[in-house]
Amino acid sequence: MIHLRLATPDDDATLRALLRGNPMPGWVSMAMTREPSFFAGAGHFGREWVVLGHAVEDVGEKKDARRTGVGEAGEAVGMYVCTEQPLHWNGVQTQVGYLGGLRINPRYRHRLRLLKIGYASIPHFAAECKAALWYTAIASENRTARRLLEAGLRGLPRYRPLNELVTLALPKARGRRHGAWRQAMPGELENLCRFHNQQAGRYQFSPVMDSVRAEATGAVFYCIDGNAGPLAVMALWNQQAYKQAMACAYRMPLNALLPLYNGYARLAKRIVLPPPGKALDQTFLAFLAVSETCEDEFPMLIEDALALCPTAVMSLGLHAGHRWLDPVLKRFRPTAYRTWIYTVAFDDAVRHCACITPPDGRPAQPEVAVL
Repeated sequence: MIHLRLATPDDDATLRALLRGNPMPGWVSMAMTREPSFFAGAGHFGREWVVLGHAVEDVGEKKDARRTGVGEAGEAVGMYVCTEQPLHWNGVQTQVGYLGGLRINPRYRHRLRLLKIGYASIPHFAAECKAALWYTAIASENRTARRLLEAGLRGLPRYRPLNELVTLALPKARGRRHGAWRQAMPGELENLCRFHNQQAGRYQFSPVMDSVRAEATGAVFYCIDGNAGPLAVMALWNQQAYKQAMACAYRMPLNALLPLYNGYARLAKRIVLPPPGKALDQTFLAFLAVSETCEDEFPMLIEDALALCPTAVMSLGLHAGHRWLDPVLKRFRPTAYRTWIYTVAFDDAVRHCACITPPDGRPAQPEVAVL
């Protein structure tokens, strides 16, 4: 049987091992790691809690406590992470739950009963969460998981797909300084966050920012000035001190040709791929908001941001129908990673969702730096 409980700092090594040992599939399998401490990467945007599952021996009727899941913890079965985030939904600032970090020990995969047990526990462990609306992101290539979760099986929450989100890893080598961005001063953050929220309300699950949240990220904020206020705002957020995207393996033939490809990539100003076991040297271009008057200059703004970026790669997320996506793909030749954004509804939470209106057609574009 499975014993689920909230993880504590004493579980740090177990959590980090589950992240390392469960890479996401794709042409490159990537593990989203948190080294050297799992909990050092928690709480940078929203309240986060982690649920950890262990296998425990079912000793039968003689020990009721053990049958209800209390007992000496054995092998780790899996984990998941929930985060309560301040986001936009239909243009309204809303507390939203994000379901992520689902990792299952390979020995226990493909067991639907265990998956149902885990999902059933979420409303219990999220009892203090104020969010009635939940969302998640699933890799587009993970078709097995998507088919299962979209099937509407009894005992699983209801997953509704919204749209794809494209994470673009852009090479710093294609940057060029234009002098458009200037670093923001601490006293300016509240005004910049207000401008950000005005623009971000056009997208579902976009962040709601204030100066306290902005400072808590540790990101470096930049802005572009206009006569009547900000014209654009962004942050360069390097999370590598506590959160990494580690390459685990490449598909054939790239795994055999990686040194040759990287030699070409350096000459062509494309992404140089890390060897297996190494993390991508990346900074997120986060909390980007651009006024309509600057939208035609977007490629130049990205070029300027790349020149300011402190790492070899700058990552940015755009929804699949975004008008900026094709120009960025053509001009910067990024590496792209696609995920589907879903709303998630739990059976015993339905009665609390009357205040949540159906999606009104705005595209879903969460901040990839907080997923």
